Amino acid sequence: MKAAMQIRHLKINNFRGVSRMLWTPRDPFCCLIGAGDSGKSTILDAAEAALNSRWFSFSESDFFACDTSNTIEIEVTVGELSKALKSDERFGLYIRGWTEEGALRDEPEDGDEAVLTVRLTVDATLEPVWEMVCDRMETPRTISNRDRALFGLVRLAGDDARHLAWGQGSVLSRLTGDNSEAAARLSEAYRAARDSAQLDQIKSLADTAAAAERHAKALGAYVDGAYQPGLELGRSGLSSGSIALHDDGVPLRLAGLGTRRLATLGIQRSAITEGAIILIDEIEHGLEPHRIIGAISQLKSDQDSAMVFGDPIGQVLMTTHSDIALGETGGSGLYVVNMSRPGRQTILLSPGTPDPINALLRHTPRAMFARRILVTEGMTEVGMMTGIREKWPPRHKNKPIEQLGAAITDGNGNQACALALALANLGYPTALFRDSDVALNADNIADLENADVPVFEYGDMLNTEQAIFSVANDDAVQALLGYARLQRGDDTVNDNLAAKIPGLDRTNAGIDFGEWEDTFGKSGQELREIIAEVTSRKKWFKDQRIGRGLAPHAWGIAVANPESPLAKTLAAVEAWLYA
Repeated sequence: MKAAMQIRHLKINNFRGVSRMLWTPRDPFCCLIGAGDSGKSTILDAAEAALNSRWFSFSESDFFACDTSNTIEIEVTVGELSKALKSDERFGLYIRGWTEEGALRDEPEDGDEAVLTVRLTVDATLEPVWEMVCDRMETPRTISNRDRALFGLVRLAGDDARHLAWGQGSVLSRLTGDNSEAAARLSEAYRAARDSAQLDQIKSLADTAAAAERHAKALGAYVDGAYQPGLELGRSGLSSGSIALHDDGVPLRLAGLGTRRLATLGIQRSAITEGAIILIDEIEHGLEPHRIIGAISQLKSDQDSAMVFGDPIGQVLMTTHSDIALGETGGSGLYVVNMSRPGRQTILLSPGTPDPINALLRHTPRAMFARRILVTEGMTEVGMMTGIREKWPPRHKNKPIEQLGAAITDGNGNQACALALALANLGYPTALFRDSDVALNADNIADLENADVPVFEYGDMLNTEQAIFSVANDDAVQALLGYARLQRGDDTVNDNLAAKIPGLDRTNAGIDFGEWEDTFGKSGQELREIIAEVTSRKKWFKDQRIGRGLAPHAWGIAVANPESPLAKTLAAVEAWLYA
């Protein structure tokens, strides 16, 4: 297989908002999420500063706490090396070993992967120093920007328009090669200006523009006509920087933000022949949902195809705040960035087993961007709690739970416990809200306690339907039956009840619930137990939309019965979400 550079280990000390971080990315496609100011972008900035070929200027603000007495140190260990990097003429003497267990050793052994470690240091002089390091060598070796270019790193940040023109240092210039013919033609263009430049007749420029269009389209960039080289006078004097990509005669730098970003990424990727390390900060910036999905799908598809054909795979390190992007990425390769305070040490955690997280990403990926998460057992509970949360803001200075970074998600029935534990292991404060009719086993109870996951239950072996109906007065039961009939149909509800209540049929089921005791010869409590059992077994409320409509009924019943298991459980959930 050809070489395809991938970052095996990244260490950061005293860089911007990160005092210390150690990370071992184990996947070719890594998605970083986390709260704002957790250091996601700083991680990408650190990798770029160490491996990118361009010069970086540092200032006092780049030091942790603006303290220049603490040297910035960034170490990046890279595997899947190209032959050029492993040659003795380059860095063969600095090769280290990376074990299958993910450990680094200076003396490679049989079975180890050959890796190189680049160290970037910046001291109080603000002068950056890039070195190749290996403890078995007496001195590190200083490396140049041309050396760093061999690592094939591409960065897509905000709006970097310099790669949309043939200026000095742009990717288009590197792809084109010798541009002496373009320089001569520009001299002529100075006299005849735009119309006589005829830059599209220069084969090297035209071929590069066509390649740029092909790669940009693959990632979802909109192309109105065709990419061609064109002249932009007055931007940087009359030089190669005056040649820029045009789409149907319009400078590409004037296109929409999303198209400019995708075109820039496509152009940079096309210049890397041996598997790029691609850094993408907030991929969703400027893109509609369908183009977010398309771009991620294309990046993953390229890696899959490369693996099948034995071509360079490369690596993608991506940050996002988009639930669309997160849902498309999936649980494999997911890393949650956690920042400890006040020390600001950064830890990246990944799912031990991605299955519970994958289920969450399919139905509520936005929950992963919250600061604390309430996992509810099923559709009835998540719908009801989503509706009840609307009743809480007036009791908390009109603040909804979302302003405090809290989220509610569905635990998908018997997977709720596994999901709560998986989220807790990723660093999220997590709680579990569930029925009490089926008790947790001893192992689950111990695991939840060890993970500091509180469990909110009604007690007394009650499910949600029983907790509601058992304390509802006659009017509330009548309203609940009316709501069930509205959602499921009169005949369905009445027939379900008739099978359990002798004497009840479609003709008399509509009488007021207050008359049911005399009509059907059962006590009010017996009738409530029957209705609750039928409601649960026939799943009248097991739908998120219907559960949300149930919320006003449940809330009214809880308020009217403050000492009931229903009211106490809802109060405990409210207190935790607003903590």
